[in-house]
Amino acid sequence: GLSILAGASKAGKSWLCLWLCLQIARGGQVWGRQVSSQPVLYLCLEDTFNRIQSRLLQIDGEGGSPNLLFQTRSGGIGQGLEAEITTALKHHPGIGLVVIDTLQKVRSVEPSGSAYTADYRDMSALKSLADRHNIGILLVHHQRKDRTDDPFDDISGSVALMGGADTSWVLRRRRMSLNAQLHVTGRDMESRALDLRWEDCRWELEQEETSEELARKAVPACV
Repeated sequence: GLSILAGASKAGKSWLCLWLCLQIARGGQVWGRQVSSQPVLYLCLEDTFNRIQSRLLQIDGEGGSPNLLFQTRSGGIGQGLEAEITTALKHHPGIGLVVIDTLQKVRSVEPSGSAYTADYRDMSALKSLADRHNIGILLVHHQRKDRTDDPFDDISGSVALMGGADTSWVLRRRRMSLNAQLHVTGRDMESRALDLRWEDCRWELEQEETSEELARKAVPACV
């Protein structure tokens, strides 16, 4: 299905995606969950190959995996992106995940100026692509400058972005802090919050709580 990961600039989203892709490509563990090894296509549209290689070496010193494919340029949605992904799937059978970093680099423009219309069209195109090929597509996106009480309201853009995604992730991190909280919700899963800590260029899991556990903690002890 289609997922979106939103967070502030320099919050560590790309580091998180690179580590996640590496674990899936190798068949490692993601925060205590064993994942099967599958080829992964990472469209890192704001990076160079030198930076990617440097980051891979910083993560574990091994420098990647034959199953992890990179691309630093692509067309936009409706302007060649879908065809490029389809071609990659033909040349590399078994790709299970495609990461697009960032969504802003491939978004289309709506002549009428309606952000909702453009967002709905883009999300529908990518959702259809993911479902048609039975793959996961993860979009990396920015969040609004002003925080809200609901972390999912932080996702920059219209409500069509979250509405079109099967799963939404929001990474909240205070500037210069080593700690962050990843909020995850979706159509077919229970909402949860993951407390993460930045160590050796990776986000390590410290604690994971479901929505029910978070709700219980929010109730004052006197109640």
